[in-house]
Amino acid sequence: MFILLALGTELIGALYLLAITLLVGAAAFDFLVWRRTSLPIGPVRSAAEHEVADLILTCGRWSSIAVLVLAVPRAIAVATLLDERWPLRYRMEALLLRSEWGFGLAAMLIAGILSLVGYSWAAGHRRGGWPVIWVALVFVAIGAGLQGHPADAFSKMTVTPILDGLHAVSVGGWLGSFFVLVLAERRLPAHTASPWTDPLGAMLERYFGSSGMLAAVVLITGLLSASLHLSSFDDIQGTDYGRLLAGKVGIVVLLLVFNEYHRRHAERKARTAERSQLAHSLRFEAGLIGLIMALTAMLLDANPPGYNEVRAEVFRAMPKGWVEFNDVDIER
Repeated sequence: MFILLALGTELIGALYLLAITLLVGAAAFDFLVWRRTSLPIGPVRSAAEHEVADLILTCGRWSSIAVLVLAVPRAIAVATLLDERWPLRYRMEALLLRSEWGFGLAAMLIAGILSLVGYSWAAGHRRGGWPVIWVALVFVAIGAGLQGHPADAFSKMTVTPILDGLHAVSVGGWLGSFFVLVLAERRLPAHTASPWTDPLGAMLERYFGSSGMLAAVVLITGLLSASLHLSSFDDIQGTDYGRLLAGKVGIVVLLLVFNEYHRRHAERKARTAERSQLAHSLRFEAGLIGLIMALTAMLLDANPPGYNEVRAEVFRAMPKGWVEFNDVDIER
């Protein structure tokens, strides 16, 4: 509880989401961007390969550790959304053992352990490292799908977990790999004297070649999942959940505008004297992604108008005999 008081549930949620996004983003960047980046053989390529490989493995290991460390504080934070008349121990029991959210958390813990093992093996050049990482990403999709919005913790929904799982993996592939790209830009020196050997330009070309489809999946799954939690269009203006959702969509649209601008001009700027201006623009876009993570964490802690509040659902999940035995005490 001290951690919750010190950081706050929204900050823990934002860090937890960021860790999951980077966990997926490190693998997505390696597979979708770096492995498909073509550079002439020479010292620039050799230096870039060393720096980027080290960055990917570092991001993968630290994001795996962050998921494992933040899992318990996140579970406590979600348990506080349940009916406060019940002791926290019983709320945790209902959440972890009698809800889809609890099974999702278990899947996320398995994903964190597997990815940590996989990235450690890959760093040690052991066989099987990357296959283990891909298995871990499957558990990320399962965990994110079963967790979803805490309001769905005790509901039996068949569509929402699929949408949420696809959404989480697509966000990691789109936004998480962009984070890694921005970090790679800080590590790799400019080579404007020989522009076609500049690693940043080649990586930007590959990133924007594959990010369009991921962005489309993020928008479709995100809007469909959010619409299931709205009862009418009036909820967008009349509820905290709706206003947060509208703000998040607005920032995502702004992010798409930046993405389109960078898709058209970033590769050219990376290979000219305008690289420093491009670096500032890329970092600003990374800041927008961080803001999206923060709004998403606040959105997860807001009560959606389309469903009963999760606070009341804990009564259906508690052991029947315990409820009957303690009805008098609860009423007091």
